[in-house]
Amino acid sequence: MNRVEDSYLGWELLQHQPNCPRPRWTVDVRTADAYRSDRSYYRDEPGPGHSCPDEDCGHGPGFREIRVRVVCTACGTAHLITGEDTAETGQTTTSTRYLGYGMAPRHMAGLYLYPGQPWLDLGRANTEWPHDFLVTTAKVNRVTRADVAGSITQSRGRRGAVQWAACAVPSEDGQYGFGFAGTDALRWAAASDGMRTVAAAAKWIAAQLDRAAGGDGRG
Repeated sequence: MNRVEDSYLGWELLQHQPNCPRPRWTVDVRTADAYRSDRSYYRDEPGPGHSCPDEDCGHGPGFREIRVRVVCTACGTAHLITGEDTAETGQTTTSTRYLGYGMAPRHMAGLYLYPGQPWLDLGRANTEWPHDFLVTTAKVNRVTRADVAGSITQSRGRRGAVQWAACAVPSEDGQYGFGFAGTDALRWAAASDGMRTVAAAAKWIAAQLDRAAGGDGRG
């Protein structure tokens, strides 16, 4: 399972040509047989050949290739993404319910909570709150690092009950968060845990943001 920030941050947005009159992508996927040659296709020199960590490999130079074609007919931009179609990297079709990304944010305590990948491995896919959340102060079309004001993550208490932890007030040198200060990891100036509900965590974040803005922390 990915951390909630992995669902939104670090992804590259495919770009259209400047001033594209109708920026819209047409996306197609194709899987077909492909072949690795030991000679270059364009020049008479050694090509990539075939290597496999499996000593009993039976597919030789042949493999299944998956291609993703992303085209905008308005500006003429085309992106082609290719890779080997294996059990580890093949195409998967699912729902935003099991991805988190793509679901509508939840509005709570004046904030917007964007869900990450649900905790399916803990058997709570059908609960009301199976997700961790990235928190923003405004509803956005695409969550960026600059939008993020906090995070809410879940854990287990001593008796197995679900608890919630929250981080708030982004800070490059903050003492809370994963990763090291000064890196691309999200760091926070404030953190708290042991909260019983997502609502309590959202209210706590709102209070920390208010206090950081010079308020009394009451929202």
